[in-house]
Amino acid sequence: MKKFSLFIWAFWSTLGFCAPMASGQRVHLAPQLHSGQTLFYRIDFSVSRSTRTESRVASPQLPPTARLAVSGILQVEVVAASANGLQLKTYFSERESAPLTSTQSNAPAAAADIPVEVSIAPNGVASQLKGYERLSVEQKAAWTDWLSRFTTSMTFPHGGPHRGQKWQREESETTPAPIAGLTWSKKFQYVHDEPCPKLAGSSSSMPNQSSLASEPCAVILVRAKLRQKSPTKDSTPQDYKLNNLKTRGIVSGQNETILYISRSSGLLVRATEDAQQSMDISIALSDGSNQLHSSLTAKSRSEIVLLPDPPL
Repeated sequence: MKKFSLFIWAFWSTLGFCAPMASGQRVHLAPQLHSGQTLFYRIDFSVSRSTRTESRVASPQLPPTARLAVSGILQVEVVAASANGLQLKTYFSERESAPLTSTQSNAPAAAADIPVEVSIAPNGVASQLKGYERLSVEQKAAWTDWLSRFTTSMTFPHGGPHRGQKWQREESETTPAPIAGLTWSKKFQYVHDEPCPKLAGSSSSMPNQSSLASEPCAVILVRAKLRQKSPTKDSTPQDYKLNNLKTRGIVSGQNETILYISRSSGLLVRATEDAQQSMDISIALSDGSNQLHSSLTAKSRSEIVLLPDPPL
């Protein structure tokens, strides 16, 4: 499962020691889980959007600015784990949220946590989603962001990367969009090892906390750029053509993600991402009438942290 990201990292720096390890030694960083295991992640996710729309005909107008913010705890239960992949069941407990509107407001949390089930293949591909459609817009954004970060290490080179290694991958954007031929060009780098991030607010007396704080994490830097292969003068996707529509425009985007992955368990310990995307698009009937022109810029920031103790 992929998402149409709206992200860019503007700055990244980190300090820490590099654990002794030959640069050529490969490390298997895919998550090593077992049935019955339960994980807890804190997720903080926010998006801001600015839109300008012009139309030759009367039509619903998007608000010029919009913000979405969600913060909560995701409980991840491992239903099954085998060589064929993972089956997970998750519950998202929302702490606070601001709906995607032109003005911020404090929306109440959901009355009950909605279970979401997902199957993940060994290569990180997610399928058989159940319950996802019942999540709110904010919860979907947070949940999808977590899934994307959690499965990234499952796409790493066979046998695992070694410290200092760089590699890249191209991915087609599968989320429906008014621009055809969108792909993500991703560049990865195993920067170094450093102690896994210390998590504030956790009890040092808990065994999970002490083991997590003492083990090394692999620091992976991911830079991604959204590229458009369709011509700007006619960028119409096939489903738009079937509806007698024509689009033209340009999309650009880039993001930079930092992953902290436990070298011993392969678990995602922390992930941060800060990104942005812009789009200038015109949509009209195939004969050129009823044209709508829209310019959009969006930025987002997210942080995902593994909690060593069950939250109170």
